[in-house]
Amino acid sequence: MHLLSGFLFLVAVFQGCKTDCGSSTACWDDDLRLAKLEALVEHLQRQVSDLTAAKVETEAELKITQDMAKTAVAGCSNKWTLKRTEIVFPNLEKLALHQQTPTYIETMPTPLPNNTRAVIVQVFCNFWNSDGHAYLDVDIHQEGNEDGGVASVENTHYRVYANTFYYEVMVPWNGDLPDKLKFEVKRSYQTGGDRNWYRLRVVGYILA
Repeated sequence: MHLLSGFLFLVAVFQGCKTDCGSSTACWDDDLRLAKLEALVEHLQRQVSDLTAAKVETEAELKITQDMAKTAVAGCSNKWTLKRTEIVFPNLEKLALHQQTPTYIETMPTPLPNNTRAVIVQVFCNFWNSDGHAYLDVDIHQEGNEDGGVASVENTHYRVYANTFYYEVMVPWNGDLPDKLKFEVKRSYQTGGDRNWYRLRVVGYILA
């Protein structure tokens, strides 16, 4: 705004100074000053033109950004819903593995809704006997959906006495793939008695 005001002022000065004063030394000085002023005016004209073009470009970019933001918000308008359930897998009810690394593939008893995006797996450790160890590392994922994501759980309970441990993990789910969960045991170590074990269940799923 200041640049434009200065430009208009210089134009007015320039136009007011363009008079015919003959061939005196004063006129030569005036002509020199007018030539410099004319060059300055042309420079300012170019700056004003560049600023105008930049303003138009900035407004266009801003509109595109606003449109993209609106589209992104509209795409995220779907609501996520948590559903609680309890799916028991007999093979995973009382895991008491010691230095073994088996793989379990469990099929859901009933198909999950097509819009399921994740299942929630419970990891529960029951440790009753004293002075024992309970280690269990497992990779959990939907069979055929490794690219969707693998939930890796790691449990190291050393010399535990009469404790239980519980947490839940989310496993990505693709409704176009089979309703099967794969549990790959990576490490196990269990000592202290037969009342020490792990349990893995599906206790919920997320819809979107």
